[in-house]
Amino acid sequence: FFHKMFYVSCETGNIIYTNDLIHETSVIGTAHTKYSGQQTITTDSVNANNYTLIDTTRGNGISTFNLQTSQNYGSAVNFNDSDNVWNNVNAAQDEIATDVHWGSEVTYDYFLNEHNRNSINDAGYNLNSYVHFGSNYVNAFWDGYRFTYGDGNSTYGPLVSLDIVGHEITHGLTQNTANLVYSYESGALNESFSDIMAVSIDFWQNPSSANWQ
Repeated sequence: FFHKMFYVSCETGNIIYTNDLIHETSVIGTAHTKYSGQQTITTDSVNANNYTLIDTTRGNGISTFNLQTSQNYGSAVNFNDSDNVWNNVNAAQDEIATDVHWGSEVTYDYFLNEHNRNSINDAGYNLNSYVHFGSNYVNAFWDGYRFTYGDGNSTYGPLVSLDIVGHEITHGLTQNTANLVYSYESGALNESFSDIMAVSIDFWQNPSSANWQ
């Protein structure tokens, strides 16, 4: 908000134009993911030493944010990297952010290339994802607006593999198409379509290693 110049009409008081003071551009980065090895991702270059997990080349954008174990979305911050080689293995498991970011890009590309669909609403819907949700949270979900991923616990690892990302994004697609009520038979169909499309995405990306289990 504070990195823009605002032009305000002296007659109406309305903002008539904004000018970004931070100049950013999309660039190709290298991600060392937790579950899918080394992959290519699209990131945002704020400057020569600051890159963020924001992709402005697909639809209206794909962004991946850090909740820092909070459940308050207002506390989310950007993931940053100094050289655009995202090898961020640490105690917080920050490397999983690139699993989600890459998985969201792959899922977007699958629906565009295989079904001619521009994001979940066919109008470029922003795919905003939040990782490090809470502590010991064993789940991932679509809440009608965004995608959220837990870090798992001592038994289960972070829920950020490609098929899980594809599953959650498909829930968003279902809401924007069939809008199946999440209850009883229609709820079971909702889950089933997410499972089916997730594995289809996995086969599309990894034909030699994907499976239906």
